Amino acid sequence: MDMKLIVAPIIGAGIGYSTNWLAIKMLFRPYTEKRVMGIRLPFTPGLIPKERERVAKSIGEVIQDYLLTDKIIVNELLEDSTKNHVLSLVNHNLYNQEGNIDLEQLLSSNDNKPVIDKLKDILVRRLYELIQDKSTKEQLQKAISEKVSTSLKKVKLTDIVSEEELNHKYEDFLYNQKTRVMLTDFLSGIIKEEATINEIIDEEMINNVKKFFIDYIDTLTSDLKIFENEKLKERVVGLIDATIKEKVGALGAMFVNGESIYQTIAEKSKEKLQEQEVKDEIYTFVIEKIDEVTNRPLKEILSNDKRESLIAWLAYYIPKNLSKLDITSAIDLKDTDLYSFINNLVNDSLEDKINHMVNDNYEEMLRDKDIIESIENIVDTMFNRVILTNIKVTDEDKKAIDTFILDKYNSFVNKHMTKLIKDVKLSSIIEKQLNMFDIKMLEDIILSIARKELNAITLLGGLLGFIISFLAVLF
Repeated sequence: MDMKLIVAPIIGAGIGYSTNWLAIKMLFRPYTEKRVMGIRLPFTPGLIPKERERVAKSIGEVIQDYLLTDKIIVNELLEDSTKNHVLSLVNHNLYNQEGNIDLEQLLSSNDNKPVIDKLKDILVRRLYELIQDKSTKEQLQKAISEKVSTSLKKVKLTDIVSEEELNHKYEDFLYNQKTRVMLTDFLSGIIKEEATINEIIDEEMINNVKKFFIDYIDTLTSDLKIFENEKLKERVVGLIDATIKEKVGALGAMFVNGESIYQTIAEKSKEKLQEQEVKDEIYTFVIEKIDEVTNRPLKEILSNDKRESLIAWLAYYIPKNLSKLDITSAIDLKDTDLYSFINNLVNDSLEDKINHMVNDNYEEMLRDKDIIESIENIVDTMFNRVILTNIKVTDEDKKAIDTFILDKYNSFVNKHMTKLIKDVKLSSIIEKQLNMFDIKMLEDIILSIARKELNAITLLGGLLGFIISFLAVLF
């Protein structure tokens, strides 16, 4: 048997196997170029290390354009199995063992604390900005004013002070030495030597005095019982008789009757005083005298001692008589609320005063540290109450929540996922990651994936070498 038929195919098989094995190795090896005397050796570095960036870019583009297109990814995300997996994952984190929504478990972990703290800070800042907004400011000022007014209206005076306490305080005030001195100083400032009665007494009061005298004159002239007064009559008749005796002597007095003269005078006076002209003259006379007196300085009417005595008497008389006043009945203590009481004191302008007070102090109030702390405490308390809340849900609620989650998921995937995938640029990510791999690691990955195929190529090279060499010897 010819040995060539055996040796040649074996050598051919070895050559075919070796060349394929070497070709596969040279895809990666050497990892870097090799130089001898400054001259780069051919085929160094290996094909893949040499064309690494181009290969990485091509692989990324192939995967993005053919394997993981945006349409394929979106369709996969919208598969029922994927949606069920997403829903299961959300429900696992949303519900506790009892099947309720436990926000404390969901939000109060240490991982979420920085986010919650940041959210609190944002809410505090936004809330503070909101209450400084013009529209909100007006609404808050109105609400605060209404709240103050409503609160004052709910408080009865009897809730603050009893009738007995009020009367006791009232008497203490009236008889207090400080009140007496204050009243004396007040009266001294009004009842001055150079002051006139017109300056001291209200014009309406003087007019009432005039009216009193006019009414009294009307009563006096219409009644005229003064002429029937026996004592007055006796004195006037005695005066007439004495005058007659003085003028005409005792003899003449025998012929003149004083009583008859008195009766005549009385009758004539009655008739005369009934005449309107006479009444008008009396009115005019009285009013002129009153005006004359009220326009004169007090020092022309009262001496300084009498003026001071009058002031001292008034300072004593006024509190003494005011103490007789039932103050609780005067202010209707039982039925009067604090708002009405203060409103009466300020002439029905309490609401305006409250509004002005709130408006004037609003900005200053917002800058107050206590107010800022209160806003922070409100937000913190609100968050704690929400986080610590355990929300009970029924099966229907869970179905509604699942539907809501899936609707939002579908909406997001359909509306945003395609753009998101394009913006992410999957090919660039793959290219970047491949370029970051160590060549040895990349070689191991590719060889581990295609080991069987590469071994088959190597063996196929040996088989082809064997067949070609056998045929060459045979023919």
